[in-house]
Amino acid sequence: MTTRRAAITDVAAAAGVSRSTVSNYLNHPHLLSGATRERLARVIAELQFVPSDAARKISSGDTGTIGYIAYEFTNPFSGVIADAIERRAAEAGRTVMIANSAGSARRQREYIELFERKRVAGIIVATLDGVEPQLEELRERGTPTVITGRRSSSDLISSVSADDATGGYLAARHLLDLGRRRIAFVGGPFRVAQISERFDGASRAVGETPGATLTAVRADERTMDAGFAAGVELATSGSPLPDGVFAVNDLVGLGVVRGLLSCGVEVPRDVAVIGFDGDDIAEVAAIPLSTIRTSGEAVGETAVDLLLAELGVGGRVPDRHRLVPPTLVVRASTVADVGARAARTNASA
Repeated sequence: MTTRRAAITDVAAAAGVSRSTVSNYLNHPHLLSGATRERLARVIAELQFVPSDAARKISSGDTGTIGYIAYEFTNPFSGVIADAIERRAAEAGRTVMIANSAGSARRQREYIELFERKRVAGIIVATLDGVEPQLEELRERGTPTVITGRRSSSDLISSVSADDATGGYLAARHLLDLGRRRIAFVGGPFRVAQISERFDGASRAVGETPGATLTAVRADERTMDAGFAAGVELATSGSPLPDGVFAVNDLVGLGVVRGLLSCGVEVPRDVAVIGFDGDDIAEVAAIPLSTIRTSGEAVGETAVDLLLAELGVGGRVPDRHRLVPPTLVVRASTVADVGARAARTNASA
């Protein structure tokens, strides 16, 4: 026969106190007299009572845990951010609950509601448009939030993101400096702020260059397969072939390269291709991909630091909105002799 585990009501009855007194003993023992604490300690030992962590959280909140809602785990950059969030949180003695919205506003909203019911200390959100009113209401009820991916439009909500507009400018500027004039931007959907900002930055660089053009090729799924399809479309559509491609991320960029090569288009001789994010996979591809590198580690670590500041840990942060600067990484997908120079250097070492 299974013995029933003692509950908080059993402890209260045996000690002759209320359930709230037992709860105070578990969560706020300093509120009780020494005699009451001793009596409860004796009863708990006799009944072999094990406090329920879930029950304690109902009254006290899960102050040791923060929530993180990622945008999409198909992109390795999201994994880098999540790893940095977990690492920085662990350094601060916190744990992380991770969810994935997969680009769905409904799922994001449901996870925010779930984390609030779990009473986490705070939430980091790789945000979709339209979520900030919900986050402001959450903040008023006592749960601070930080968004990643774009700058918050609210002065009440902290944010950290890559400087996507500057990154887009650097990507197009690199192609233009190589003499490319027919630039294609492969990505989407443009309702995502990060993507539209990358396109706007590229547009600014193209606008500075006489005779240069920029066209958009939609690839709403930011995957290698979507990039492959876009590369084939560029090579076979019958329209003039672009001589430079700026892909919305590295997975799409690698797919574009594969698609172009499958149609007999040489990279970078015919078309130079540059991606965005700085994923490790871009460096080890058959044709290493030039990219705009942003530090996912910096995004994740800064997000945790901002959230801890919102929680009053480590002092207030004067600037609620942080931008992580991008850098240009040149590889063989835009400059053919980069790989050759590296090979010669390694051979002579």
